[in-house]
Amino acid sequence: MEKKYLLGYDIGTSGSKGVIIDLAGNILATASTEHDVEIPRPAWAEQNADLLYWGEFQDNVKKLVAKAKINPAEIAGIGVSGLTPDAIAVDKQGKALRNCIIYMDRRATAECEWVEKEIGKEELFKVAGNIADPYYAGYKCMWIRNNEPEIYNNTWKFLNSHAYIVLKLTGQAVVDTGVAGLFAPFFNIAERRWDEAMIKRCGFDIDKLPKVYEPTDIVGYVTPEAAEACGLAPGIPVIAGNGCDATSSGLSTGMIHPGESTCMCGTTHCWMVVLDKPVFDPGFINFPYLNGTWVALAGLGSSGGVVKWFRDNFGESELEYQGKRGVSAYELLNLEAARVPKGSDGVILLPYFMGERSPIWDPKARGMFFGLSLYHTRAHMFRAILEGIAYALEHHAVLLRDKGMMPKRITVTDGGAASAIARQAFADVLRVPIDYASKVAGAPVADAFLAGLAVGLFKSVDEIKNWVNLDITNEPDPSVADMYQKLFNIYVNLYKNTKGEMHALADL
Repeated sequence: MEKKYLLGYDIGTSGSKGVIIDLAGNILATASTEHDVEIPRPAWAEQNADLLYWGEFQDNVKKLVAKAKINPAEIAGIGVSGLTPDAIAVDKQGKALRNCIIYMDRRATAECEWVEKEIGKEELFKVAGNIADPYYAGYKCMWIRNNEPEIYNNTWKFLNSHAYIVLKLTGQAVVDTGVAGLFAPFFNIAERRWDEAMIKRCGFDIDKLPKVYEPTDIVGYVTPEAAEACGLAPGIPVIAGNGCDATSSGLSTGMIHPGESTCMCGTTHCWMVVLDKPVFDPGFINFPYLNGTWVALAGLGSSGGVVKWFRDNFGESELEYQGKRGVSAYELLNLEAARVPKGSDGVILLPYFMGERSPIWDPKARGMFFGLSLYHTRAHMFRAILEGIAYALEHHAVLLRDKGMMPKRITVTDGGAASAIARQAFADVLRVPIDYASKVAGAPVADAFLAGLAVGLFKSVDEIKNWVNLDITNEPDPSVADMYQKLFNIYVNLYKNTKGEMHALADL
């Protein structure tokens, strides 16, 4: 039977989505599911891997095959990506022993402090290419070892979200080089391998880590058991995958070569710049990409999550209207915010609702609305959220300009990129054009494409550019550049001047 279709799937923080495409990149079917994050304590974040990852995968894949009206035996390959870095403790039977500790979780502060003290920041950075922070998966694994020893002792492998799906499909425990680079401090990022010496010094068992592959390596085939569970055919090749959802989103927009840049606007914002050689800067998240390239990633902690938080807590009428008329609550909030002048009449948001990742790397940072008066409205606050995300990106742009790495233009993708106000704020604050492909389906298409590349249906990764149409551009408005620079300076100083109080609150 002719193999003429590809399946791609991405696990997001707020939901998962899959596609079946043909070899021209046409989407035959989509299926998605929304889900939530469990917050058992402040700055902790978990998800149930069996229910939300594997369970939703089975349901969505069955829907995809039915909608596409194809024989599953015609699927040539499967690629998966997902939220990362995270830690799923899995036993020898492939069962998750506890909830997945996801990337935004900040609990492993003691482990980071221990590594910095015992190994030293300089040596740590030389191996891992990244600073010590609870964001990285290795410290999450160490937290489980230190605080849940029974689970640690019964763990066969520690996996991330997308690798859990690969395990369920094939029986193979794997990780791609990109996600492995986010398992700091265990991965030697320059040499693209587990660093046995570092792992031993951290008191960790290297046998609990999966085997490392390149993204387009075929790592296994759909087992008969998995095929029955998902409505697939046995024997379909499964690739290691470009496991990081952010870089898969970037690839879906044609982000391939050095200097190209994409910002994934999801529950968090991940702004990526492709580099021809590693430029490890502590202000960024650094890891391998495709074809020997590297990515410097500006990773915000909970930026898009703040938008959702505002909708859920202050957008009751919009949510009610959405339920009755089918108009997005986000679209309604954007229409309201559009009536507010740029700069939000002096309201500034610090989007540190789950601590913050780069560039400040502070798990104890806290969110803040500043500058409110009786004049201001809910619309001011919503616009301030979107502009606060732009300031958080500008915080990284300062570093990129200093290193001569600032891209000439940026592509935005995923749900948050649909906001014209947000795109314009990015253009105005960052002072570069912002491109948007209104019909790009995001990470799942890139995952499917890589599977096609792996099985020989495509010759070059550049072929995905033929599928991309950047049909909307927001140009920067020079008339507001000075105003936004002044507001950005206040944004930066707000954190500096209230850091002590934030930490005092976090330690209560």
